Amino acid sequence: MLVFLRQRWFLCALLASVSLALALPHVVHPWTQELPPQLVVALALFLMAWTMPSRSLAGELRRPWASLWAMAISYGFLPGAAWLLGIVAPADVKIGLLLAASVPCTLASCVLWTRLAGGNEATALLTVLGCTLSSWFVTTFWLATTTGTQVEIPAATMMLDLALTLILPVALGQGLRLSPAGRHFADRHKRPLGVVSQLIILAIVLKAAAAVGLKIHDGRELKVDLLLLSGVLAFGLHLLALYVALWSSAAWGFDRPRCLAVAFAGSQKTLPISLMLFDRYFIEAFPLAVVPLLFFHVGQLLLDTFIAERMKHAAMAAEIVEAL
Repeated sequence: MLVFLRQRWFLCALLASVSLALALPHVVHPWTQELPPQLVVALALFLMAWTMPSRSLAGELRRPWASLWAMAISYGFLPGAAWLLGIVAPADVKIGLLLAASVPCTLASCVLWTRLAGGNEATALLTVLGCTLSSWFVTTFWLATTTGTQVEIPAATMMLDLALTLILPVALGQGLRLSPAGRHFADRHKRPLGVVSQLIILAIVLKAAAAVGLKIHDGRELKVDLLLLSGVLAFGLHLLALYVALWSSAAWGFDRPRCLAVAFAGSQKTLPISLMLFDRYFIEAFPLAVVPLLFFHVGQLLLDTFIAERMKHAAMAAEIVEAL
């Protein structure tokens, strides 16, 4: 039991936190409403960049094709699919799906899930970095293009927000690794710093879950059909992107570890950035857009845990068969 809890502590904490926030939102919301998404995102990204091994990234840069394909899935296929699904959805659901799909790859979980499945971590790391550094332009482009007729988006302001929130912390974190002392500290304390990053992500999930919980308890705003539609579309969108990324990368001829990295890095998205943009630009016009946001991000963590374990067991079985 202790081994299970140690290996699944984040998943257990996620389920417990979301359940608490949905059941008792009036208790949780006062503690999370003042949580500044922009500052939280910057801190999580700084910690991720500080512990990101530059040598692994340098090696992957010599063969960046898998990472570039993961970025194409993340910033091309996924937002396009969200826009198409949004045609049959209410406005709030459409905005929530577009917000979830247009932001960069998730900060750390795609690397953890890639590792769990037996994939190439360096490919996932390079995808995270590439998506993060290009988000100031790509995310702004997608949201301005697909939602511009429904809400006024100050594109220049959004670009500046994303640049300061994403690029600056990564530059500071990688800059600290140039110092032998800073690099040694980060490498020596990689696990506790990773736990802090996960707790930060958990706090953002709790904030979003509390907001959804308030909507659920106020039945005048959130109807059951919108709740169910949000869940089905958000889960379906993530699974569609994951398996399209997996099958297409295999068709391109990438090796199995890189295919797994493309699948997770291309389909997972970061909640803190989505929530930050929602709070800044969409909350007044589309308050229920937070519902598909929560479904997408909690769903990807839950679903990918089981998918990664299944992929790892399948790979192990294939190795045994080849050895016989």
